[in-house]
Amino acid sequence: MIISFVLTLALLVLFKKIAFKIDLLDQPGGRKAHKNAVPLIGGIAVFSSFLLLCLAFTPWMTHWMSYLALTILLYVGIIDDAIEVNAKLKFAVHFLVATLLVMDGIVLESMGNILGFGETSFGVFAPLFTICCIVYLINAINMIDGLDGLSGGIGFVIAVFLFSAMMMKGLSPSLEIRFLMGALLAFLIFNYRHPWRERASVFMGDAGTMVLGLVLAWMTIDLSQEPDMAFEPISIAWLLALPIWDAFGMLTSRLRRGKHPFEPDRSHFHHHFIEAGYKADEATPLILLYCIVLCSIGVFWTSFGLPVWALTYLWVAMWILHAQLSYKPEGFIQFLARVRKIGQKPQKIGS
Repeated sequence: MIISFVLTLALLVLFKKIAFKIDLLDQPGGRKAHKNAVPLIGGIAVFSSFLLLCLAFTPWMTHWMSYLALTILLYVGIIDDAIEVNAKLKFAVHFLVATLLVMDGIVLESMGNILGFGETSFGVFAPLFTICCIVYLINAINMIDGLDGLSGGIGFVIAVFLFSAMMMKGLSPSLEIRFLMGALLAFLIFNYRHPWRERASVFMGDAGTMVLGLVLAWMTIDLSQEPDMAFEPISIAWLLALPIWDAFGMLTSRLRRGKHPFEPDRSHFHHHFIEAGYKADEATPLILLYCIVLCSIGVFWTSFGLPVWALTYLWVAMWILHAQLSYKPEGFIQFLARVRKIGQKPQKIGS
């Protein structure tokens, strides 16, 4: 993890300089909040580091197709950040890389006793279902990347819980998880707003968000199935709940309003915080705290002897709630605004 952290830091500094020379920048304007051009090299640095270390320190030949999928998606993402790839072609690439993962044995064969009536198995449909889930997650992580530190922070939180789940099961956390944690932590130093950084100095870019979605799908599916099962399959849904719910709520909200499902608007979960008056450096930590709560439910629920099927019904209820919030967010925005007002320190007289 330390090696990954240091290598990624070095690559971020190097690629940031190169980005200004080759104009690999996110320019301000339109719906974008930043005022200056920002290098789109975060994902390139994170996953170049991740790939190099995996090739150097893991038996990568046992999962060479998964690494090939990651490489293909990374390069397509870089091209998309530079000159914008046709949406249909990009979508086809998503299915290609998801298929490579499935061919490499990353398949969601069983969801366990998610309904309370015995094990739920997908049988012959498992490969197709897994491909669809991977493609969905690639796009969900890509779409949630709307605030400084958000997508990288969510990825880091999920990776920490994957690490914790393996430790709880007496398994040695994989090098891939450690490399991902170190790389994302280095990225957040440049992307997350903190007292020493007022705004993000690099962005993840499509190259980063798409590959992050692919890697998270790979790791969560792999750890939810035998033989190295670290948690119940339904835990995947909780670990990835926020991007899953956000993407579904946004798409259904647009359809219910008669809009194109991919037409930009302000129906994302993080937009509700901004509409309520929160600044990005206030909204991101609150959303990440919420993500921590969701991941905690997914990983620790069964440790307390609570039934797996109850996780499913609670997840579905919250899924529906999020979808409704995306469609009619006014009440939630008012609630957030009241919470923010209560949390503000009272001004002194004469200040």
